[in-house]
Formats: sequence, structure tokens, C-alpha cells
Amino acid sequence: PMRLRLLLRNLIDNALRHASGAAQPPAVTLGRQDAGHWRLTVRDFGPGVSDEQLAHLAEPFHRTDAARARATGGVGLGLYLCLLVVQAHGGTLSFAHAQPGLAVTATLPIR
Repeated sequence: PMRLRLLLRNLIDNALRHASGAAQPPAVTLGRQDAGHWRLTVRDFGPGVSDEQLAHLAEPFHRTDAARARATGGVGLGLYLCLLVVQAHGGTLSFAHAQPGLAVTATLPIR
């Protein structure tokens, strides 16, 4: 439970941070993907990321804005930790352009 809370908190914090000033707040959806999996999606309505950045979002120490300091945006471990949590539970983590914004989806097996 503690790791799943970390997953949810990190995804929501990222969505809030990267969508400040957006027309609408982040959206969180949870539902069954199929008979054996849950799907959690956190979507922001901010500017999104480039195709190049999308491929690196879950890498440790990767930050989309190189000018951000730790005090204002962390060191680039949040999405990496999310990936580790999802993998430890036998799931997957994916990123997609949401037009506008970014959608992060965690797929986890139902146990």
C-alpha cells in the first residue's frame, strides 16, 4: 500500500506541477483495463513534452526542464520511482501525448 501511495502521489504531484496555469486541473481515472488488470491514468492539461522527452521520462535524473532546481522541481527521480513501483507489482508504466498535456498510465495486475 505504501508504494502504491507513492505512485499515486508522484503522478499527481507531477501533473499539478507541470500544468500550473492550465485551463483545467489534472484528471485521474481508475478502472479495469481487462479481466486481469487495473489501469490508472493521470493526465495533465499543460504544455506537454516533446517526442524526444517522452522517450526518456522514466529515466533516473531526467528532467524535462534543465533549468529547474531541486527546490522547484526535484532531481528527476519521481517518474523513475513510479516505474520501479509498477514493475515491482508486475505492471507497466506508459506515457502519451494528451493534446494538450501528458497522460501517464500505470497498468497493474488484479490480485
